[in-house]
Amino acid sequence: MNSKASCWMVGTILLAMGSPSTFADPEMDQAVAQMNDMVIAVKEFAGGVRFDESDVESLIELWDEYSEFGNESDEDNIDLDAILSDSEYRGWAASHSLDADDWLRKTVRITMVLYREQVLQSAVMMPEQLAQQMEMIEQQRAQLGEEMYQQLKASMETSRRYSELMLDAAKELPQATSSEAAALESYRDDLAMIMSSEDEDEYYDDYEEGENYEEYDNQ
Repeated sequence: MNSKASCWMVGTILLAMGSPSTFADPEMDQAVAQMNDMVIAVKEFAGGVRFDESDVESLIELWDEYSEFGNESDEDNIDLDAILSDSEYRGWAASHSLDADDWLRKTVRITMVLYREQVLQSAVMMPEQLAQQMEMIEQQRAQLGEEMYQQLKASMETSRRYSELMLDAAKELPQATSSEAAALESYRDDLAMIMSSEDEDEYYDDYEEGENYEEYDNQ
């Protein structure tokens, strides 16, 4: 996924879903701040549009072409509004008789709706995963030695705090309306496929439709 908007946003999300147990506190704070900045940018850029089934179909059809834009863009400082004035993008949109502004805003919204669901799905699994890891550490306490045990225990606490902060940020990403959810329903497999790369596939392997995200929305 190489497009200017999507590469930056997906990279931020994948960072959010990474391995926080290896982070120092400043790195964790930076990752959370980057996620929060992305959420603000997305809400400002795509908050005023809604998509339907024809928009989803258009995204799927044109994704490969769209993803050729911005291979050398600065992912840390992407300006979503600036993409709209990019002559290459606007020329491409015109060649497909697209409203360049409307199409990009809806594409960003669709992408972030899907990644919001992915982060919430990870949150569903996280408590059980952390509990299992902590149980293993407890069982191996004698073999590990007290110093290593305490380090690993602190690492688990970092993971828990990080996950909670990232979940809070992800909840603020655009959430599908009922009509948007219906528009996505028949295309989830296609969307997962086109938005995945070799480095991202692991985040989709366990995706199950109908996951109960609402309990995390309401926490």
